[in-house]
Amino acid sequence: MKGNYTSYGQEPVNEWLASRLCELLGFDYCPYAVVKRRTSLISVCPGFVADNEEIITADQIVASEQKANDVSEYEHYIRILEDHGIENARQHMEETFITDYLLMNTDRHLRNFGVIRKVETLEWGRTVPVFDTGQSMFCGVPTD
Repeated sequence: MKGNYTSYGQEPVNEWLASRLCELLGFDYCPYAVVKRRTSLISVCPGFVADNEEIITADQIVASEQKANDVSEYEHYIRILEDHGIENARQHMEETFITDYLLMNTDRHLRNFGVIRKVETLEWGRTVPVFDTGQSMFCGVPTD
């Protein structure tokens, strides 16, 4: 469950809109719904991490290995994922960036994407689906 961070109350609708866009485009995404709670809207979604799984953020992944000076942070991140057997890492990131571009999301940072791994074995399994798109569509920007 997520509420609003701005006084405009747009974030839950943006999360839902991103879900519909990703669904139409065939991207891996977290499906959000919008519900009314008391006097405001909130977004709700099912958990995408099982009890025996955890998220490793891109921030943690990038910091886990020394980056060569002639390699971008993005390529460094993709290489680490590919080295750990994550299939379609580049494609998933491109889908995330396409979603952010189309919805004008301004809140994509290294702590809201990454990889899901098994807690017991520390085996890397899959990329985190597209999520956390509430700060899009000029959310919180006055439209005078």
